[in-house]
Amino acid sequence: MLRQLAARAFRNLEPLTWEPAPGSHLLLGGNGAGKTSLLEAVYVLATTKSFRTPRLADCVRHGESSFHLAAEVEGDRRARLEVGWEAGERSRTVNGKTGSRAEHLAALPVAAWHAGEAEVLTGDPGARRRFLDRGVVGVRPAALEALSRYRAALFQKRQLLAAGSDGLESWNELLAGAAAEVIRLRQGYFERLAAELAQVIVAAALPLPEVELRYRPSPGGGLDGAEEIAASFARMADRERHRQLPLLGPHRDDVEVLLGGHEVRSVASAGERKALSLLLLAAHGRVLAAAGRDPLYLLDDADAELAPPTLAALWRVFAGAPQLVASSNRPQVWLALEVGRVWHLEEGRLRSLDPAPAEDPEDTA
Repeated sequence: MLRQLAARAFRNLEPLTWEPAPGSHLLLGGNGAGKTSLLEAVYVLATTKSFRTPRLADCVRHGESSFHLAAEVEGDRRARLEVGWEAGERSRTVNGKTGSRAEHLAALPVAAWHAGEAEVLTGDPGARRRFLDRGVVGVRPAALEALSRYRAALFQKRQLLAAGSDGLESWNELLAGAAAEVIRLRQGYFERLAAELAQVIVAAALPLPEVELRYRPSPGGGLDGAEEIAASFARMADRERHRQLPLLGPHRDDVEVLLGGHEVRSVASAGERKALSLLLLAAHGRVLAAAGRDPLYLLDDADAELAPPTLAALWRVFAGAPQLVASSNRPQVWLALEVGRVWHLEEGRLRSLDPAPAEDPEDTA
């Protein structure tokens, strides 16, 4: 849970210190007011990455050369997170120390929805693989090591194939073990996600056609373990040498998302895609919560393209989250919804729209 956020020279935000309480928070403001920047700052602190750009340097305020973010968070234990960009390098610490990225990710679980999340449903398979891996690491940050091990072995195999060198068999054996671990982790998360999604859809009670998820590991027999994966690699070896590319492995996994038996991208309206994307996020958050890692939800303009009844149904799904921050530039659609605190952003400045609490007469006596 986020207890305090401090930001300096981040995007278009003025220097701020924000202390969000538990419960739900709504950030209101016009386009360019800083709503997305505030959510992005929280995400950067939690993950050390941005959801808007692959380059953290892009997050530095115009006219500045560096940014600094700090947060006080509370989970199993209290921790201070810091992330910055200075002199062309990223810095990150937990309680003043630079440890592994897995240790950093363990401090503040987040489940974020932003415009790019639409790619999970309609984009290329890479977007769905990244979604799976965020889930895997969200449940168990130490799994980052298994994913990194596979990527490193895959890189070496790519280099070998591109150079036309010998030794493919030995790399395939190494890669098969790493691939089996990645597929096992993805399958475990996928099963939990699918089960939670079914419950979330029932809770939302939206008039959606039947939703079905299917995990497609590569190779097809990947769930049978390293030996079967190695045998598949061996059968594909000649084609890989000819193409000079690795043609099998978890880097080619996919997840099919079907709506009424058809691919979402071909049949779903914009509103249905948006609703289903948010339901997927809610299911993801429930998987994390079941693993003892209640996430902070970040919803950036999640109400856009949604009719008020649809938004209300989706908002009920997120009700009860320990902490949630949503942004919007349509205050009127939130009037009938239960929101804990309301904030306004204008030109990067944040202020509360809630009335100040009344003074206790005993305190002024």
